[in-house]
Amino acid sequence: MNQIKEQFVQLALKIKRHSILAIAEMDNIYPVGLNINLSEFFLLHNVAKTASENTFSLLDFKNNNCLSKSGVSKMLGTLEEKGYLVRNLDKNDRRKLVVTVTEKGCKAIELLDSIVDDYLTEYINSVGEEYLTHLFEIINNLEKVNEKVIEKMKNKYFKTNQIGE
Repeated sequence: MNQIKEQFVQLALKIKRHSILAIAEMDNIYPVGLNINLSEFFLLHNVAKTASENTFSLLDFKNNNCLSKSGVSKMLGTLEEKGYLVRNLDKNDRRKLVVTVTEKGCKAIELLDSIVDDYLTEYINSVGEEYLTHLFEIINNLEKVNEKVIEKMKNKYFKTNQIGE
C-alpha cells in the first residue's frame, strides 16, 4: 500500500479510536446522583424534543444512533425505572407507544444541557471557531466522496457474480 493510502487508513483508525474514547470519557462523567449515561441522555433529550410534536420514533432514534430497536427499548425501560420518563400506550392506537418526560427528566435535561454546552464552549474556544468551520466543510466533502466511492464499489463488486459460476 503506498504511503498516502497507509496514512489515510491510520488517520481513519485514529479518529475512530479517539471518538470512542471521547464518548466513553463523557459517558463516565455525570453529576453525582443523576445516574444517567450519555446515550441515555441523548435518548431522553430526543424524547423531550419530539414529545410536543408527538413525533418520537424508536426507528428514527435507532437509525441515527446505530442502536437496535431492542436496545432503544431497553434504554427507555432503564430511563423509566430511574424516573426520567413514562411510557404508555396511545389511547387511539394501542400499537403506538407514547413516551413522556417526567419533571425529574426535565431537570436532568436542563442540568446535562448546561454541562454539554459548557463542554462544547470550552472545546470551541480551545480549537477556534474558524478552524472547526473549515474542518466541518472538509468532513462534509469527504462524506460526499465516501458515498460516491461506496456506491461505485457496490456496483463494481457486489452487483455482479465475482466467482464466475
